[in-house]
Amino acid sequence: MICPVVESVIENTPLVGANSHRLKTPDAIPQHNGGKMDTLSTHVFLETSAPVSGTTVAAATEKISRRRTASNGSSPVVSSENQVLNSIPHRLFEALRPHLRRIYVAKEQFLFQQDDELEYVYFPETAVISEFHILDDGRMVEVSITGHEGAIGIATLYRARRISNCVQVTQAGNVLKIESSLLKKLSRLHPELPLLMHTYLENYIRQISQKAVCNMYHSVEERFCTWLLMVQDRCGSSMLKLTHEQIARTLGVYRPSVTCIALDMRKKRLIDYSRGGISIRDRDQMQDFACGCYTELETHSEIAH
Repeated sequence: MICPVVESVIENTPLVGANSHRLKTPDAIPQHNGGKMDTLSTHVFLETSAPVSGTTVAAATEKISRRRTASNGSSPVVSSENQVLNSIPHRLFEALRPHLRRIYVAKEQFLFQQDDELEYVYFPETAVISEFHILDDGRMVEVSITGHEGAIGIATLYRARRISNCVQVTQAGNVLKIESSLLKKLSRLHPELPLLMHTYLENYIRQISQKAVCNMYHSVEERFCTWLLMVQDRCGSSMLKLTHEQIARTLGVYRPSVTCIALDMRKKRLIDYSRGGISIRDRDQMQDFACGCYTELETHSEIAH
């Protein structure tokens, strides 16, 4: 249980004193870098008369972070660009709509850390979200990628309480969110709701299985091309706001490998890139260089161009 004094102090007025404890703020989002956890440079200081345990502090800051993420910039929902929500009958969407909120999520923002409680379900509209498994050496490997065709945290409808991997924003944009507790209550009032969303769950499981095969047997170049195509399919933008470091982290490889592949792809006029991001110049030829996983996954998700 979180100490209310700790939570109040962190959320409101940070103090500096002789007995200060340096804490991560909600804005200090953890980043995995070569097996180490880095944070942004913003910190607050908490003055206490007695030591505060790291567990208590972490729990308080995480709770406040979620609260701020959930409330910042949210707006009522009239319609949706998410295919899962658009696939359900209008009367069910109308039942969900008053409880949905549209928020903007920033690139590389974490929506969940590994083993977090599933407090919210997210339905991406223009954002692209990646789910990562953390390796023993600290590297992260992507196990699924979700855009407007899917949802994050939908397993809460099937009695899941925690998420097994961490979830991070790959491309900034809008998502719709709803409290998991409310979605579960609505599913009890409308028993057909979990059944209608089951198709997405099947596609999610299929993607994880295919990713496991892809990560083990296909070359980094093939995976590089497949992943860029999948990101573009989900965000619909000609310019992908990506860095070589981010791609390397996603593929679970070292940055020099990605840099060499990107240089070769640019020489072949498949892509172009600058400090602003990467653009795909020739999708047809890019698909020829991608592994068969792209066709397999996009056929089932029905979002390929």
